[in-house]
Amino acid sequence: MKEAGKYRCNNVQKYILMALLKGGSLSLKEVEKRTFVFIYHFHGFGYNLHEEVEKRVFSFLSRFGYQPKGGYSERMKKWREKHEKQINLQLECESLIEQGMLKINEENRYELTERGRKEAEKSAKEMEKTREKLLSPIAAARNTFVADLFLAVMKLLAGFLSASVGLIADGADAAVDTVSASLVWAGIKFKKEFLGTLIIISMMFITSISVGYESITKIIDAITSTISPISLPYLVVAVEGIALVVAAILHFYQRYVGKSNGNLALISQSIDSKNHIYVSAAVIVGAIFSVFGIHFVDALIGAFVATRILIDGFELSKEALSSIRGEETDFSKYEIPLERHWHLSKLETFRTWILYSIREDNLNTKEELINSLERTFKSNYISIPSDFRFNIDEEFDFEKEFDCLIKPLLKEKFIIKKGESFILTEDGKSRIARIFKRIKYSQSK
Repeated sequence: MKEAGKYRCNNVQKYILMALLKGGSLSLKEVEKRTFVFIYHFHGFGYNLHEEVEKRVFSFLSRFGYQPKGGYSERMKKWREKHEKQINLQLECESLIEQGMLKINEENRYELTERGRKEAEKSAKEMEKTREKLLSPIAAARNTFVADLFLAVMKLLAGFLSASVGLIADGADAAVDTVSASLVWAGIKFKKEFLGTLIIISMMFITSISVGYESITKIIDAITSTISPISLPYLVVAVEGIALVVAAILHFYQRYVGKSNGNLALISQSIDSKNHIYVSAAVIVGAIFSVFGIHFVDALIGAFVATRILIDGFELSKEALSSIRGEETDFSKYEIPLERHWHLSKLETFRTWILYSIREDNLNTKEELINSLERTFKSNYISIPSDFRFNIDEEFDFEKEFDCLIKPLLKEKFIIKKGESFILTEDGKSRIARIFKRIKYSQSK
């Protein structure tokens, strides 16, 4: 066995305690199932994301004649084997028993001791506090205000020091974002969210007009050769590089909280943050051109910023008017970054569970497998994903989508179909054995 102690970690033990707190007494196999849902789903997310990135990278390199060694499927198989999480659950549970947090009852099931219950309740409270500090609308608005204030100060100072028109324009927009964020924060706090949305839209139009006017003036100066060059282009690149990363994080954060809570104001902020990703990239390009003595590119950046703000202002105005008319906002069209990969990882988790159910529970028919999926993913509390609203099932219709789930397993020859039964192949057995080789259990007879 490969250094079993290496995989003993407090996070896994906390997960076990919280699962028992919510689920009552559990057998080791039931703990295994909940752990699989938690661990493998996040692994599946990483796998699908890695697969997408690798496909795009090698597709791009192939245009220049580069051909990677080995087949694509074989490389992904090796990557998956290397990164699959290894945990010895029995060892973790034994450790918790030694610590006086778990005990085995007369039915040979694990249950919490008084000490274990207190520790689990403490972890649950910490989880709730963390969720409130991060994932509630008022927390998102507050955190956005702090981030926008930091970006505004940083961009404006660097813009005036470097004489970058684009950076000054971007800094002015960040200052408006700061004011907007404070209004959204206050609006959510005092239950006036819609008013905050209207103020954001109004300020976006005002900013677009003022920045646009300034940009046109600078473009005219560039044509007449009176524009001042950027004095510190490398400072501009550094500042906008930081801003680009912060904008990407804010976009994901605001979009997730906004969509999860049906908050249009946060959705509007996420759109603005997405624009800042492109704006920061454009300002960086302008600064790089200035190093080679091409200064008019920087003058165009301000116009680009103004145009983006104007377009977003109109789009959000349409959404706000629809809301005023009583129409329900369709939040499904506002996709969260990496949301598609998250969905694909869920499908990967469901498919792997089908293989597990065939091998471990001798379930072979469509009806049996659907029942197993529903029992595991719909009725059980999964600590951490459930606490942070990373819902595993998302009202997934296993009966309707079963053929979609089973098709790739048949194609990859992990299973074969004989009559009404699904049979695990040797490849399928190897696949499921590899996943669970460190998530072990032993049932007391």
